[in-house]
Amino acid sequence: MFINNYVRKWLYFSVLVFLFGSAFLLIEVSLKTFPPAYIAFFRVSIAAFILHLYTKFNGYSYNFFKDNFKLLFILGLSGTTIPFYLISYAQVTINSGETGILVGFMPIFTIIGSHYFFKFEKLNLRKVFGFIIGFIGLFFLLINNDSGINFYDNFFAKLLVILAAFFYALNALLVKKLSNINVIPLSSCVMILSSIQLFFVLIFSYKASGVINIVFYDSVSALLFMAVFSTAAATVIYYKIIQDYGPSFLSLVNYPIPIFAFFTGVIILGESFNFYSIISLCLVIIGIYISQKE
Repeated sequence: MFINNYVRKWLYFSVLVFLFGSAFLLIEVSLKTFPPAYIAFFRVSIAAFILHLYTKFNGYSYNFFKDNFKLLFILGLSGTTIPFYLISYAQVTINSGETGILVGFMPIFTIIGSHYFFKFEKLNLRKVFGFIIGFIGLFFLLINNDSGINFYDNFFAKLLVILAAFFYALNALLVKKLSNINVIPLSSCVMILSSIQLFFVLIFSYKASGVINIVFYDSVSALLFMAVFSTAAATVIYYKIIQDYGPSFLSLVNYPIPIFAFFTGVIILGESFNFYSIISLCLVIIGIYISQKE
């Protein structure tokens, strides 16, 4: 069935919001069985296997791999290995809604990096104002401590998610350098390299990660769904949007994702929220909107 380009663009957008936004909830469920390092490793490894099979089945080539190995290796680290591990580890302490809000800072980091380091676009007063509003929202969320968790653990976990958002921003800026490569083998390469990286992370953190004692079937189902859809499929769509519609359009996805993650956590998992949570969510969305508005 024929779908025009406008409809296809917004279809990609909607699917990506659902896949990325649901990942935080799925991590929360997966943590009932799997330690953070296991979640990151299995999530990426399964996705890498699926994408590699799809790449080979459709006759795509990896002939770009040798010339771009360093950049692909860094894309694996910045786009999956580091943020997936940090977010999984952080969600042991904080809930999926807060995580979704904090990851929403990715486009603000993108703006700063694009201006000062990559020279893709210039920083102006409007973008600075948006950054300040978003930072105030971040402050509200940082001081919003769960009474059942000591402040240090809560604060440290939130900083880990902010660091993950920084690496997502770095990835979005770096992937512009590979715009001439088909998204299927590109996604496959990034996932394969990331799975190798996470394998070594798992080995070196094995004792600290702990062991799997009791297996909950909903955790296994959540991990499989996250690997196939929120990782493999989402990565392909992510790179497809960058190549076909540009990083500016991709940045719009950061408006609904924090909202989606926040309310799915509250509605489906019954996560608690308060005045600080709502204020933080609103300020982050407003900050992103102002900083991205043309």
